[in-house]
Amino acid sequence: MHILLFGASGHVGTGLARRLGRDHRITGIVRRPPEPETPYTPVVVPDWVDEPEQVLTALAAADLDQVDAVIAAIGGWFIDEPVLERGLSKFDEDYADYLRGHFTACTVSERLAQTGPRAQSGSRPLVHLALNGVASVEALSGSGAISVFGAAQNMLIRVAAAESTTADFHELRIMAPVGGDDRNDLSGGVETIALDEVAAAVESIVRSPDRFEVCTAIGAND
Repeated sequence: MHILLFGASGHVGTGLARRLGRDHRITGIVRRPPEPETPYTPVVVPDWVDEPEQVLTALAAADLDQVDAVIAAIGGWFIDEPVLERGLSKFDEDYADYLRGHFTACTVSERLAQTGPRAQSGSRPLVHLALNGVASVEALSGSGAISVFGAAQNMLIRVAAAESTTADFHELRIMAPVGGDDRNDLSGGVETIALDEVAAAVESIVRSPDRFEVCTAIGAND
């Protein structure tokens, strides 16, 4: 399976590429050239969030195999001032980093599903899987913008799934901090979920999307 990965250079994205790359071909969309060795084939598109057409052009120029699945591991999290004290400019930046990026990734998936051999062959739809987190269902103080845009992302995927006739849209909501990230605040005994578990859930959904609801959640004790 050929998987296109948005957010490939991040902690979760790189971890997924390393694990899924054992059995699949991984192409990562990145803003700048990565370090010499990566667990994915990088395709550099500096303005991909604002220019989805540039992603499609870059993929065509790279002469890659047909994309079977798209994974959007976009964004992350932070602890900052209360959301209403951060100001409009920071709110706009958060929107660009999170929801706008997911919208662009969905747009790319829809276009890929509508073109190329898949569109003529009647083969299984392209699978789009967006990753989300606990902030999308809990109002996390200090991470308010992520809560706002995470909740909106969930609805974006639900609407895309309802409207699309060519791509199969899904969301995986990770209900615990992902292990190995130094930014995690684990005070108070917060449990983490291992990247191996995240990768296993991702693999299950992209391989057999019909077995899952549009939105699936996994936690530290699953």
